[in-house]
Amino acid sequence: MAIAPGEPGGRLDRQLLSELDDRLEARDGPGALRVLYLEDGKVSTAELRRKLAEGDLADAPRVILLHDAAIAAYRELGASGASPSRRLAAYGAFSPANRRWLRQQDAGHLDLLPVLRRHLSWVRHGTEARRLVGWVTQDAPLLSLGDRLIEDSARLDAVKVLGRDAPVAGEATEQLLLGLPGRLQRQQAAEVLGSPRGAWCLMPEWLADGCFGGVQPDIAGVADGLLRRLDQGGNVTAPAAPRLDYAARGRLSPELRDGVRYVNVPATEVGRRSLGERLLLGALLVGAGALVVLGGALGAERHRRRQRERFGFDELTGLPGRPRLEKRMQRYLNSQHPFQLCWIGFDRLDGLQDTLGPEGTREAVRRIVKRLRRVARGEGYVVRLEGDVFAVMSFLPVRERGESPAGMRFAERLQESLSAPFHVGNADRLLLPRIGVARSTADSTPFALIEQAQGAARQVLRGGERRPRELDAEAVAPEERSLALTEALASLSGEALAEQLTLAVEPRFLLADRRCCGGEFRVRWRHPTWGEVPGKELIRLAEAAGRRALLDRTLCGMALDALAHSGLPVEAPEGPRSARPVWTLPLGLAQLTDAGFIDGLAERFEALGLIPGCVELQWHGAELDTSWPLQSAIRYCRERGFGVALKGLVHSRQALDAIFRQPLSRLVLEPRLMRGVPGDQASILLTKSLRDMAKLAGRHITVTGVATSDQLVAIRGMNFVSVQGPLFGEVQSIEALVARLAAGEVAETARDEDPGADDEASRSVEANRGQE
Repeated sequence: MAIAPGEPGGRLDRQLLSELDDRLEARDGPGALRVLYLEDGKVSTAELRRKLAEGDLADAPRVILLHDAAIAAYRELGASGASPSRRLAAYGAFSPANRRWLRQQDAGHLDLLPVLRRHLSWVRHGTEARRLVGWVTQDAPLLSLGDRLIEDSARLDAVKVLGRDAPVAGEATEQLLLGLPGRLQRQQAAEVLGSPRGAWCLMPEWLADGCFGGVQPDIAGVADGLLRRLDQGGNVTAPAAPRLDYAARGRLSPELRDGVRYVNVPATEVGRRSLGERLLLGALLVGAGALVVLGGALGAERHRRRQRERFGFDELTGLPGRPRLEKRMQRYLNSQHPFQLCWIGFDRLDGLQDTLGPEGTREAVRRIVKRLRRVARGEGYVVRLEGDVFAVMSFLPVRERGESPAGMRFAERLQESLSAPFHVGNADRLLLPRIGVARSTADSTPFALIEQAQGAARQVLRGGERRPRELDAEAVAPEERSLALTEALASLSGEALAEQLTLAVEPRFLLADRRCCGGEFRVRWRHPTWGEVPGKELIRLAEAAGRRALLDRTLCGMALDALAHSGLPVEAPEGPRSARPVWTLPLGLAQLTDAGFIDGLAERFEALGLIPGCVELQWHGAELDTSWPLQSAIRYCRERGFGVALKGLVHSRQALDAIFRQPLSRLVLEPRLMRGVPGDQASILLTKSLRDMAKLAGRHITVTGVATSDQLVAIRGMNFVSVQGPLFGEVQSIEALVARLAAGEVAETARDEDPGADDEASRSVEANRGQE
């Protein structure tokens, strides 16, 4: 029996089921396969139970489940426990819950997720796309895998929902349809397929609707694989190969066109190709012997070159490249065996290109490699990182894990050998090598070690003395440190970034009774080499590295986990003036206006049992652009239960727009506005004017950066509602804040600083009323 998502008159999996029927009929006779379709692809356990009873299929010994809809329906039915001898096989489960259930049932699974990752990588590489946008349906399992698909090495840059989001425009942007080609999905995808950018697709059925193609499952291979999984079990990748609509061949880079199977090839093109093949066959028959020999030699060389490139070896030198070095380093890091990395650059190698041309440069590279191999023989692993940059990974004695004179002696031997002249272009030439050294530690990563060794080599260049050296982090120029941090951030996954981030919170208080009413989450980045990176600098680095979305997702995940498990208050306290604490998540404007991001955040709240009303999303006014669809985005956030705050009003027009037009829940004044209070009359007048406008519009304003009792007296006299700043509590760890809240210390901080603040504030209020 096969259970498949279906629809009236649909074509979903029709070819696959036909292939299965042919194979089973040849083996077991006619009628060996019975197929049950779910109506319109929907999960209906009752309908499935009825069909099983009507078809006398409740005790079918072998069951094939196609895609998540069929797996979910069968799982809810509980039929797997009916017969211990029943064998299950599934195809294309993306839902984590369904994949986990298949493993528990010891069912065979033909996995489409690796095919999807290969499909993304193939489109990105083959089209040189700078941005990949994936399209899924509202309730598709792939929507729950959005974070994994965005963070993966073959990653998407955005996940959009069919029927809700508009097609994405822009140069170097490729769109990919990732849903199943059901009737409703095809209707929703029409707008994307008809857009000027068009779309690529994972499933072959989409080709009939106008998609370009992609790495798609091989249907005959899938049928064979499913029958094998029924007998053998286990999880294996579905067979797949690139397929492309012939009219879209110009969208693919030339080097990838040879291995593609074309569909919808015009008859004229087929005839032209047939004539060309006949002419080629005649030429081959005329000169068969010579061509066979020549073709064999060329084919063998091409095969060797492709093998070297495939397995990560440099074509010119035969040396391994950076991917193989990183894998080897990671293997030694996992085994905790100490090693060191020497990063080797040459200051004069690029200059040979101008004087001797490309051939002279290639000759110099070959001589460098020969000398490196001679010195490193038996002691090091030689790698070519890029054009004029090499690396040698050498292995340290275990007893010299800390200081390693043996490793430095090896680096000095490299320096001595490479500093001697190279005979290139009928002359001896000094190429001036510089070597940076990095040694592995318990918390090292391959990328961090390479960056650390490269930074040490830059210091060799600035120091003037050409000797191998390790990185001195304190001597690094700010520009180099910023560049290294940007590159490091660009390479980190969400999990790795979360391990290096430290979450803290700046508490916020009500001025009326000094009670904590929430706070603003902050993060700091503790880099293993470059030390602490404060939050503002981290945001700037994330923008430069194109990882702001990753940073925001990681911050939100850490903050929600803290709210769910750390003891921070999320419910309103008991009392006549009780109000729910509100905790602020700072986000980029791009995430605030991304409905998919907001939906994912709401789903995470539901999974953790939190109420969205305890969280507020905050963006900075410096990001504001009139082109952003802010009003609708903020309304959508408010509809999902989140508050929305604006911090940093950078000019008066923006302040008026934020106060009177945008549906914000709160405005936050930046600390710089408090620097002039109470001494600067202009700052006081500006603060009062913002307060008056907010009060007129019914907006709540929070004052930040309150550091002195004089400032506290001034803002209490202006009748502001909430405040945060050093006087009430510095940015602190969540554990420390929870402990202080439990002890009742935080609410008394301002009172302890100035016992007469209440009396002074009362007099200030009366004075302000008289002035007004």
